[in-house]
Amino acid sequence: MNLRQMEVFYAIMVSGTVTGAAKMLNISQPSVTGVLRYTEDRLKFSLFKRVKGRLEPTPEARVLFTQIEHVFDRVDVVKRTIEGLREARSGTLHIVAIPAIGVTLLPSAVGAFLTNRKDVGIRFHMHSRREVMELVSTGAADLGFGFLTPELPGIRIESIVSQNLICIIPKDHPLVELDAVSVRDIAPYPLISYTSSQGLAPIINGIFAEARINFKPAMEVGLIINAWAMVNTGAGIAIVDPYSASFSMFPNVVVRPFVPETPIMLEAIRSEQRPSSLLTEAFISEFRAFIGSGPDPKAIPEP
Repeated sequence: MNLRQMEVFYAIMVSGTVTGAAKMLNISQPSVTGVLRYTEDRLKFSLFKRVKGRLEPTPEARVLFTQIEHVFDRVDVVKRTIEGLREARSGTLHIVAIPAIGVTLLPSAVGAFLTNRKDVGIRFHMHSRREVMELVSTGAADLGFGFLTPELPGIRIESIVSQNLICIIPKDHPLVELDAVSVRDIAPYPLISYTSSQGLAPIINGIFAEARINFKPAMEVGLIINAWAMVNTGAGIAIVDPYSASFSMFPNVVVRPFVPETPIMLEAIRSEQRPSSLLTEAFISEFRAFIGSGPDPKAIPEP
């Protein structure tokens, strides 16, 4: 029996009539009858007998049905899988991100994405900027997120949103009184800056150089989350990206806009060599919406 013959036999067994089978399969009654007769001819035994005007399965048909039922159970699983893939509601997505995005922003977005996707699995890890690019380019990860991502063969960088650098300040600091903080406002106070491996380092150095202000940071850290932590202790102030906002983790930190405005692009990183899955496309689309509708990372908490 081929799959079409199985479909007709299964429909008759489930519905109990040729008419019901025709409706189930959306074909004519003669077509159902013709497939049934052909099937019985090939099998060399009858599948149904008419008893008092009704179709009654033969003992052989009942044995066959128990086996074919398993086939259609699997067909249903395949159909559900296809629907899940089409609607981006099944599968596994491996996401990597730099820590500045991976500590608070991305976990919140992943949580929102999974709300109505019980059959989706997410693997999420934080890595350095270089490792994120390498994992995506080699196919070890499906999707990466970062900012200030350098061009690298094998990856495609896609803009998600652009927002300006912000200044984070201890809540009892004099600069809290300002509506916005400039590089000259910062100059008299201890500044927490970054090691040369951190992407923000040359940008901040350039801002001070353009303002012709001697730049001597009181402390250098390797991760932006460390800058938040140090500001939280009152050790100094810092200029940070707008995506690492960690207000809930560091309640002693107040945010102010930083001038001159310096835009930083939040980026999705994909492989140029491998096509993206529908699940990947759906996550990027919903991540854009999440960024647009969620709390503004530049929001200014009251001290």
